[in-house]
Amino acid sequence: MADISYTPTFHHVRWEDRKNRVEAAGPNGFNVRFNAIASDLRQLSAVVTQVGEAIDSTNVPPPPQQQRLTFTPSLRNRIDSTRPWFYDANGVATAQLNPSPGVQAFGVSNLNLPDGYWLTALRVVGSINAISGAPLFGSVTLARTPIRLVVPPATPETLATATGIGGSTQGAFDLPVPTTATLIDTGVFRYLLTLGLTGLNGTMKVEAVQLTLTPPS
Repeated sequence: MADISYTPTFHHVRWEDRKNRVEAAGPNGFNVRFNAIASDLRQLSAVVTQVGEAIDSTNVPPPPQQQRLTFTPSLRNRIDSTRPWFYDANGVATAQLNPSPGVQAFGVSNLNLPDGYWLTALRVVGSINAISGAPLFGSVTLARTPIRLVVPPATPETLATATGIGGSTQGAFDLPVPTTATLIDTGVFRYLLTLGLTGLNGTMKVEAVQLTLTPPS
């Protein structure tokens, strides 16, 4: 905060009875004295304005701070899933495929998100490991769908997606998923996360999903 100060310029020189004559002009006249007082009042007004602005500046709320919501998704297996998602001894979401035509694992989790916040980023932490070099691909999709029932049912709107996890890259991953900033409106939409694994033989684990949220300003 800038220094704020006020230095008065008017100094009263006492009049003496039957010695000083009342006059308007001159160095000791009313005009000079009252003009000096008026000048001090203007300066004081400017200082009061500065004080008010300084107080107002301290009352400005801080900018909205991003918040991170980290969780292990609670998955239900989708109807087209031929292999289940389950949880290992450490509570990590896991899908395991073995050699068989058309094997795939798709799990869906409904998300309870704070209304009115902005969704700005998605991050997924886990691992994927193919066995004997068999093709194995994971996917993560964050979507929303209208609560209002329509016929036919509305197609979920994708908010963020990452496909082809794994492929030629195996092992642990910490994946930022490109996300378009989206206002969360729980009165109109429900939000869901889908994890998928397709291929022949191998395992995918998702230890944590992290959403970055910005509160309304």
